[in-house]
Amino acid sequence: MDTRRFTICTIVASLLAFAGCATSPDDERRRQEMEADIDDILTYELDKDEYGEAKKCLSDREYRSFHPLGDRHLLFTGRNDKQWVNVLRGRCIGLRDDSKFIMRQSMSGRACDMDRFDVIDQFDPISSSGMGPTCVLGEFKPVAKAQVGEIEDRLEMH
Repeated sequence: MDTRRFTICTIVASLLAFAGCATSPDDERRRQEMEADIDDILTYELDKDEYGEAKKCLSDREYRSFHPLGDRHLLFTGRNDKQWVNVLRGRCIGLRDDSKFIMRQSMSGRACDMDRFDVIDQFDPISSSGMGPTCVLGEFKPVAKAQVGEIEDRLEMH
């Protein structure tokens, strides 16, 4: 009896948690507008001599860290304050600043377009494994600090 009651409570709690994840049409519209704004910010023309061109891969030696900018972009920070935004191949739902990543690199020592990574949420009460979605990297676009600031401002408004 106790096992059955526990199972029912677990199922109900899971259903309520998943129902809370649903978004309204207004929320989805705002998310899409924010994504469009970020994509627009990434189209700004930069001096190629100073910033370089978009890349398919970044060597592990080129970047020191990375963190999410929303659920479709990762900011990679490298030496000499050089920065790139990776536009993921699709939304990576659940991507947050406190997420941990496991990269599945196709080439050792490089993060490349089409490489996959797993998102790990250590504090996820629903998932017993802590594993989140598997996401796919896209192209690395060089960005100026001002662009990153605009993107972060836009994310805070959301």
